[in-house]
Amino acid sequence: MAFVTDGSVHYSGINNESKTAEVLTEQNTFGCKVETRGGTKFKEDMVAEELKLSAKDKKKLSTGSFDWINTSKVSDIFGDHFDAFKQEVSKIREMNVDDRVTHLSSIRTKFADTCSAGFDYLSKQQVCDLIVDSISDGIDWVFVNDKENHVLYQFNPEDHPAVKMAQTCDSVKFTGRGKGSRKVIFIKDGVEYNYGIRLRITSNNGVTAFLGLSKANNNSQIVIKLQQDSVHKLVKEWVNCTTISY
Repeated sequence: MAFVTDGSVHYSGINNESKTAEVLTEQNTFGCKVETRGGTKFKEDMVAEELKLSAKDKKKLSTGSFDWINTSKVSDIFGDHFDAFKQEVSKIREMNVDDRVTHLSSIRTKFADTCSAGFDYLSKQQVCDLIVDSISDGIDWVFVNDKENHVLYQFNPEDHPAVKMAQTCDSVKFTGRGKGSRKVIFIKDGVEYNYGIRLRITSNNGVTAFLGLSKANNNSQIVIKLQQDSVHKLVKEWVNCTTISY
């Protein structure tokens, strides 16, 4: 699976929040004006008076994914797991450009291996808490904008089967061969459940930025992402949605 790293998803998301707020206001969904919320200090993308709303943008429901969370607060989850990598990066950044370039390949490999090992570091409780907090904590309604068909899908995030399973499952396991990307599979009573939840451990600006070699960014941060795959199944099979055409 290829992941977009040029920022277009972020800017598309901002546009989607404004469009979704506009549609909800025009259709008087909540009996009040729906306003957008910007910046990283807000988990909600929009508010309708006291209600906190999340807006997810999809050009086509059957392809791609969207983020439930994208955070650089990895020390809260991984403790000192990335400390050795960060220390090595700091030393290399003190070198001249030519020397930094010679270390690029080895740092790329080390970062990938450290991210991969990070999945083994996580406990079942950490994974389940992350899922519940990312999807449902502090959000009253989720809206998925199907731009292809001009339809908003509305659902209560607490109804997401991954939230319910995270609260009741016996264990979780990761599947997938990508160094920094794994599907989260829930296991309960010996049965495996897949609700399209993907966990990614990656960087926000790429490995070259770690070493100060990127023209676009001076540095990079380690980030953890919780993503939703199979969006079409989510809104059409896994949760009970209200649809709003526009």
